[in-house]
Amino acid sequence: MAFDRAMLQLLAFLPKPLRTWLMKPLMLQIMRFAVVGGLAFVVDFGLLLLLTEVVGLNYLVSATISFIVAVLFNYVLSIMWVFTSKPQAQHSKVYATFKMVLFFVLSTCGLLINNAIMWAFVELFALSYILGKLVATFVVMVFNFVTRKILIEGWKRNHQSEQEGAPNTAQAVTPPSSEHDSP
Repeated sequence: MAFDRAMLQLLAFLPKPLRTWLMKPLMLQIMRFAVVGGLAFVVDFGLLLLLTEVVGLNYLVSATISFIVAVLFNYVLSIMWVFTSKPQAQHSKVYATFKMVLFFVLSTCGLLINNAIMWAFVELFALSYILGKLVATFVVMVFNFVTRKILIEGWKRNHQSEQEGAPNTAQAVTPPSSEHDSP
């Protein structure tokens, strides 16, 4: 991908130990997550300001709408580019459904965290909703990466272990299997 080529060119100027560390799959995934998150932040924050300052909506209503739009944008890019693990073909329907439902459940948790932080900044601390949004964005970003990394990718490792007959050592949520999901 273009981003990966650009990263390789940029990293070529760094000392080899640092370049090697940054080229590890997890670090590349974190960089991709940051790019997608940055773009989603622009969508979220821009829409928040537009709805609050121009349209005149309450900051929490604006935050909810902008968060939902940004989550939809983030979902598409995250699944296509950041968290790209491939399930076994016979379980792809279960896995895709599990991944989508889990993404939106975690995003709902993120929305609650986002709005609670913004509410606290405005109503308890008498600070700007904009400052609250910046803090909330950082907290939710960490929450999103950690939970998605553990649960979405962890399910695949857990499921592969079961397929290979290995003892289950992964700590992940496993969706219910269905006999109707096999092709």
